Amino acid sequence: MAWRIEKQSNGRFAIFSTRLKDYIVIDADADEIERIYADKGTRVYLASARAQMAKDVCVPAEGEALIEESRKRGTPQEPPEKIGATGFTS
Repeated sequence: MAWRIEKQSNGRFAIFSTRLKDYIVIDADADEIERIYADKGTRVYLASARAQMAKDVCVPAEGEALIEESRKRGTPQEPPEKIGATGFTS
């Protein structure tokens, strides 16, 4: 599972969840993205967020359509498991 930060056509950021195959955050500014990643409690996430935003990867056209659907229905939430949880037990 991974999160990918992309810049929307309106200049704000969206976070795409590969686990859900949908955008879980839309219309966020850089400060909000940093808060979201910092809330995960690990500096690695915050560094990753900053690096992804600096790359300036844009939302693809089909992603903009998903974002518009999210605005209408409300964005989905990531499952409560920690990021990186594989489901495997030892």
